[in-house]
Amino acid sequence: MSSTEKPVPDFTISKLRATIGAVARPNLWEAELYIPQGSLLKTKPESFKFRCEKAEIPGRTIATVDDTGSGPTLKLPYDVTYNDIEITIICSTDMIEREYFENWIDTIINPSSEAKKGGLLNYYSQYARGNELNLRQVDEAGETLLTYYLRDVYPIQISPMNLSWEETNTYQRFNVTMTYRYYEYTKS
Repeated sequence: MSSTEKPVPDFTISKLRATIGAVARPNLWEAELYIPQGSLLKTKPESFKFRCEKAEIPGRTIATVDDTGSGPTLKLPYDVTYNDIEITIICSTDMIEREYFENWIDTIINPSSEAKKGGLLNYYSQYARGNELNLRQVDEAGETLLTYYLRDVYPIQISPMNLSWEETNTYQRFNVTMTYRYYEYTKS
């Protein structure tokens, strides 16, 4: 090699593929919602896991406080916070999915216009305790890679739904922001 020639990097697509190997695909997953018996919530639609078009595997953050006693600042952990997640639901022609989440929100805070009932907050045990949203990531063979169990989950926001004459080759969907007390996960 002459001094003017640059060395050719040992990098090819086939070498990259061989080095990385198989990767997890974001389109191989399922969501399952569990509501305990005796809850104020109506029975969830049986097709939920097929109607949940999009979901997020949750994240979490360690809350810290700065210790500035002497020397460089030291961040000390004191709590863990769990991020809300958003799911996207596909609507059937009877809109039962939308009605389910509307009723769930109504179970949390009664929107009644009657002076004695409107704005009353139910107990946590009536709308959240024992509820679970499970998000399962699978591989191409259908084997479970990771499962996240979101404990005491409930909705805090339902998005608006578009009505438009322009949207002819699509279907109706809406987003739901879910919060939860904590999550656990298992790796299979």
